[in-house]
Amino acid sequence: MSRRKFLGAVAASAGGAALLATGCGSSSSSKTPAAGTPSGAAPTLVPTIDATANPSGIRPALLTSDFVAGQDNRFSVGLLDAQRHLVHDATVHLRFFTIGADGKTGTFRGEADADFFQLNVAGAHAHDTSPAGADTSDEVSFYVVNTPFDVAGKWGVEVDVTPHSGGTPSKIQQTFTVKEKSDTPNIGEVPPASANDTTATNSDPKSLCSRQPPCPLHDKVIADVLGKGRPLVVQFSTPAYCQTRFCGPVLEVLLAQVPKYQDRVDFIHIEVWQDVLLQKYRPAMLEWHLATEPYTFFMGKDGKVVGKLESIFSDEELTSYLDQVVKL
Repeated sequence: MSRRKFLGAVAASAGGAALLATGCGSSSSSKTPAAGTPSGAAPTLVPTIDATANPSGIRPALLTSDFVAGQDNRFSVGLLDAQRHLVHDATVHLRFFTIGADGKTGTFRGEADADFFQLNVAGAHAHDTSPAGADTSDEVSFYVVNTPFDVAGKWGVEVDVTPHSGGTPSKIQQTFTVKEKSDTPNIGEVPPASANDTTATNSDPKSLCSRQPPCPLHDKVIADVLGKGRPLVVQFSTPAYCQTRFCGPVLEVLLAQVPKYQDRVDFIHIEVWQDVLLQKYRPAMLEWHLATEPYTFFMGKDGKVVGKLESIFSDEELTSYLDQVVKL
């Protein structure tokens, strides 16, 4: 299931109650044992769900897709049960495999327990222009692990889900691709010095930001501040027109942290669409080779990318990245 279909299903089930962004669990990382170890018995991995191994009907959605060999990757997955409710009371264990030449069998490469996060921002969609019938719930539950992938190619993940409420455990399989190099700006690279428009050069604030009212992060040009002695955070999101319904929440989470860090960090929000009716991206989206949204990049004082958060993220994850970037 794609993350866009995942949120479409959530629209029919998630409630609208909202408190604060909360998460639990310690940071996890996968182990990478040698291929062929006894614990790494190779199952048959296919991009479909085996009903006999998944009696509860839980479906996974990979919420991240930009995986690169030879570096730590943030692997995030959302879960829906048979009633299309978000699964937020489970232990989730992930086992990773490289896929063989036959496209089905897998070789065990590592495993990890995922941390649970629940992004719950009061009024996350209060500032957008969501059409009637759109999903305007604020709560999204998801599971995250930071894991290395040592080789590029086709991989599989086996998701073991054990509900805390005593429901039937499930084993779900899904495939994904690990690249040699990301299509988006890579860690250690200086991204394009885009000449984005700002409130000083664009007299129509609604065209700068689909959030209503527009957010205040449109007073700086990437080309003017990138690598000029201060860390830079750039978020690409479209609160009103986001395909995944993640843009509004992550922009609000970012805005909540700006006052704490703005004396040491420059912040820029880039609206995804130049013209949403014509499906025309803003130039910076194309220059940074982004095909999904939202995406948040963290650059050090020298302009090099030191971290990036694809898709939905928690307040804890964001503050961890911000605390790291101000120390560089």
